[in-house]
Amino acid sequence: MNELHVLDISVLYAEDEAAAREEVALFLRRRVRQLLIAANGAEGLDLYRRHQPDLIVTDIRMPVMDGLKMARAIRDIYKGVPIIVTTAHSDTSYMLEAIDIGIDQYVVKPVSITKLLAALTKCAEIIAYREEHKRHLAEREKLIAELQKALAEIKTLHGILPICSSCKKIRDDKGAWHQMEEYIRERTDAEFSHGLCSECAKRLYPKYWKEE
Repeated sequence: MNELHVLDISVLYAEDEAAAREEVALFLRRRVRQLLIAANGAEGLDLYRRHQPDLIVTDIRMPVMDGLKMARAIRDIYKGVPIIVTTAHSDTSYMLEAIDIGIDQYVVKPVSITKLLAALTKCAEIIAYREEHKRHLAEREKLIAELQKALAEIKTLHGILPICSSCKKIRDDKGAWHQMEEYIRERTDAEFSHGLCSECAKRLYPKYWKEE
């Protein structure tokens, strides 16, 4: 499958002409991750609502609901979905409506597989970019949440702390007294490494003290 350069996207393909539908569908099945097939716009719209595919490929002229009406209804659900239309030269009267909808790519019928693949690839690149952008935003939001949590934990040590002037224990908001190291360790990620400052070393061990 990798030799066929399978695109990691799901596609909804709508075409009312059976022969054309079978030919293009055979190609698409080998080129995309998932393929949904509809014989008219109404079927296509129903499939989109149920499966939310990444990309739409549709003919313009179809019974029940034409491709542009389907495209407009889908865009009402999700404005960002890329849409490729397959259009005959005689469909020029539909082009203004297609432009208004914001169709992404056009492939003239009879469908050239090469041109269809080029249109699919371009749309797949757009989809991949959007997904990467979503991941970036999600990671950014996660980082912001983690920083806010860390800031909130740091803030627990802000303000006035009741501390014993003799033993240096700290009183918590419930009235209990704690060793300073214990109090700080429970509220932060700080760890303590005990030692002696120069003044205490000189006072406690004058015999071994040497001036630096």
